[in-house]
Amino acid sequence: MPVPVYDVLDPATLEVIGQAPEHTENDVQAAIDTARGAARAWAADREVRRGMLRLVAERIRARAPQLGRLLSREQGKVLMEAIGEFRVAADLFDYYADLAWNESEDLPQRDGRSLQVQYRPVGLVGTITPWNFPISLLCVKLAPALVAGCTVIAKPSATTPLSTMALVDLVNEVLPAGVLQVRTSSRRTVNVALASLPQVRKISFTGSTDVGTAVAASATASVKRVTLELGGNDPAIVLEDADLEATARGIVGSAFRNAGQVCMAVKRAYVPRHLQARFTEAIVAESAKLSLGHGIAEGTTMGPMHSQKQRETVRELVSSAVSSGARVAHGGGVGCDLPGYFMEPTIITDAVPGMGLVDEEQFGSALPIIGYDDLGEVIDHVNDGPFGLGASIWSPDLERARQAAFEIEAGTVWINQHTVVELDAPFGGWKTSGTGRERGAWGLHEYLEPRTINARTHG
Repeated sequence: MPVPVYDVLDPATLEVIGQAPEHTENDVQAAIDTARGAARAWAADREVRRGMLRLVAERIRARAPQLGRLLSREQGKVLMEAIGEFRVAADLFDYYADLAWNESEDLPQRDGRSLQVQYRPVGLVGTITPWNFPISLLCVKLAPALVAGCTVIAKPSATTPLSTMALVDLVNEVLPAGVLQVRTSSRRTVNVALASLPQVRKISFTGSTDVGTAVAASATASVKRVTLELGGNDPAIVLEDADLEATARGIVGSAFRNAGQVCMAVKRAYVPRHLQARFTEAIVAESAKLSLGHGIAEGTTMGPMHSQKQRETVRELVSSAVSSGARVAHGGGVGCDLPGYFMEPTIITDAVPGMGLVDEEQFGSALPIIGYDDLGEVIDHVNDGPFGLGASIWSPDLERARQAAFEIEAGTVWINQHTVVELDAPFGGWKTSGTGRERGAWGLHEYLEPRTINARTHG
């Protein structure tokens, strides 16, 4: 009997561009059984795994243009950004293939006993990834999990499954059968199964705080290890000596990347009150350069928002802010003739703390600008909030910027930049922005279990 399917839409045109299987808990259990059959052989030889990861990286790079077009169609982002996601994925596979790490280490002998600490794969991993960066956010989990010797079941977002399915097909041209599988669903069926079934030993989740905490709660019953990369409400804090035009370019480039649908994008900008009018003009000038359209169309620099629900959420937050005294300095309309979920880059000035647009994660095409009189009060306001994913400080005085960065409770603080991540530096959040770290050696160790072998001679 064939597996039921559901439609996947292009958020720019609202056309059906493909279909994905509507998997059930039984389908997840079947994948678990298959993965268990492949696990021992896959964990046996690290050098074989490294070689396969390098080959996967080569194939991803070779097919990135075709795969990126599929991603752009189902997600909405600009084509070059979609192709760039696959190139990032290839870089991640190469990085983890080449990363040096010890599978064991010896501790000092004592009283006739020898001790060895071994680092073994955690076991079967369930990855649950969102729609905004379906490929890079999968591969930041997949590459370290595979090189560690884990098997993986990948669950993409319901609305962006096609690019993940295509990537898994490519990877499985290289990997042994059963090491990597994908399960899809338009509902939360697969999420719940991965989190609750005991044979899955780790969940690595990226997405909203609400869904992430529900997944973690379900995983607790079987004492799974859990990594959560959750929401953010990243502030950009402009100091009085900043070059306003250069700062505006950097902030707009982050705030409206992927139509603002980036967990670590700038989502609110703080500027000294006496500079607020000039800074707003600079931000508006940069925002006006963006060209809305179909992601695959030449000349498009910003695509649609991903769903009607997401666009309405942002519109409501903007409307509430304006009702409370803020002002729309730019945008607010649709900005495109296509029928999809478009929203112009929208700049809201005279925003203040306490507005939902300032204090919540709007995750879309809107940027509030908040004037301030005291830097310490801004940092206190930021730290008092629930989020702690990222933040940025903008100033030519690097020492002062570093001092301010030291005070901010966030997993990454950028200076004179934002939304830049490195292969070898840890990434993750404080407070409700998540637990655990991805990237670098920190990301690898999320998929390893330490085991102590304590031996003494017999007799």
